[in-house]
Amino acid sequence: MSAASIVEDVCVGEESKNLSEKLNEVKLENGTTQQPPADDASNGSSSQGPTVAEDKPAGPQMTPIPYPVESAAIPSPPELTAEQQSKYEAVLETVKSWKEVPSTKGKEGPITESEIFETGKQFIVGWDIAGRPCHYLNPARQNTEPSPRQVQHLVFMLERVIDIMVPGQETLALLINFKTSKTRTNTAPGLSQGREVLNILQTHYPERLGRALIINIPWVVSGFLKLITPFIDPLTRQKLKYNDDMRQHVPPQQLWDQFHGDMEFEYDHSVYWPALLKFAEERYSERRERWVKAGKHYGESESYLRGGNVSSPSLAGNATQSQRTSQLGLRYPSNGKTIYHRPLNRSRTQELSQASFAYLFGEMVSYAQKRVTGIQDLEKRLNVQGHPIGLKLFDLLLYREPPRTQTRPLNIIALLQFITTILWRHLFSRPADALEKSSNPDTPDEYMISDNDPLVNQYISVPKEMNQLNCAAFVAGIVEGVCDGAGFPARVTAHSVGKGEEGELWPGKTVFLVKFQPEVVEREAYLPKS
Repeated sequence: MSAASIVEDVCVGEESKNLSEKLNEVKLENGTTQQPPADDASNGSSSQGPTVAEDKPAGPQMTPIPYPVESAAIPSPPELTAEQQSKYEAVLETVKSWKEVPSTKGKEGPITESEIFETGKQFIVGWDIAGRPCHYLNPARQNTEPSPRQVQHLVFMLERVIDIMVPGQETLALLINFKTSKTRTNTAPGLSQGREVLNILQTHYPERLGRALIINIPWVVSGFLKLITPFIDPLTRQKLKYNDDMRQHVPPQQLWDQFHGDMEFEYDHSVYWPALLKFAEERYSERRERWVKAGKHYGESESYLRGGNVSSPSLAGNATQSQRTSQLGLRYPSNGKTIYHRPLNRSRTQELSQASFAYLFGEMVSYAQKRVTGIQDLEKRLNVQGHPIGLKLFDLLLYREPPRTQTRPLNIIALLQFITTILWRHLFSRPADALEKSSNPDTPDEYMISDNDPLVNQYISVPKEMNQLNCAAFVAGIVEGVCDGAGFPARVTAHSVGKGEEGELWPGKTVFLVKFQPEVVEREAYLPKS
């Protein structure tokens, strides 16, 4: 989430400057203008930033409340697992490679205030007991027909919630009131729109929902929730609370009275909306200023950017080796040793479960099958997946050879014997079934490696309309990587044998056609003469 937040900050910086100029005259209402106290690192507090109790205004609350109550307890962030850390590093590397970010203004244009911002169907006010911003949804105040703009409005408000979060807290509290009104008796959204919103939340805002508090659920909405529950992530379902005691989750003085709280809130668009935008812009500007001060690094600490009592890793001049390497995407374990400290022969005799291999390879084929134009395109993707494995295996297998045979192949035959014996035994625990040279004098650069029953094809069910597909293209990519790593560039393809005599005995027989580049054949012809 840190990387995504930084990218958003970079992309919308110019728009935020214009927004600041437009709203520089807007002030919060009386009772909501408290300024955060100065950070005090010596008081033993956590990284959660300042919390200020609110003085109740003379009239109803009409603007956002800047901070949680003093008693709010922000939980400490959990430690990342190895899988979560690797996913974060992969996302961070992807973000670093971005040069442009597509415009978020869709073909229907920007959202206009006159359409969806004037009834108070959504607003942000108050904080729950864990310091989460409270985002209220009021379907009964909906004044437009279902459309993508409603979803855009929700996303816009979610971004503003993220803008105003306090240090140490990265989730929100969603409060939904399904109570009907005179103008709207059906407050349940459509199933398709509900699925779209769930997909956006789970895909683009993972782990942002801290608590969802829902009240006044009519039977129509209850039926809708039963329909959509199977599409909700199991972890998300645990955060949903239906018709619960809301005062147990949100301090009464910051809980809207329609949710049985003590806060009287009145939505006046001319007052609330400018105050919310200015409040979010101020928080955004503070975060951006800290990010620039720290050197504009990807993956900066969220707690530091939001003003918590933590220092930026980028500003620490005496960072340890582990910290410096972590910024580069490599996380050291507690003992200081990585996979590079292990002996290369440690896993030499270990075998992989065929069930595990079948599952993993099936997932690889499914991934490669997405957005392909045909069978050749799919086989090409499988070939590309196997190529880097071959490059690494060549050096590894040479290293594991005894010293007397630890020499790189110097000609085509030596290389192909290495592939059909050492490489095949390492991958499939047996040598290849045959190695032949093309008998056609016009193609002296072609060789054929035969495998009567490739392991990669045993657990793949190919539909009739794709009967020409051979998933052994993945193995062909490995062989091609070995050839390239050895200095014998070649093009390797996998071909299924027809229904001839061989096909009847070995229906899954595959021939790997190895076609070397012309310079390899020319060098091969020159070597004996020298």
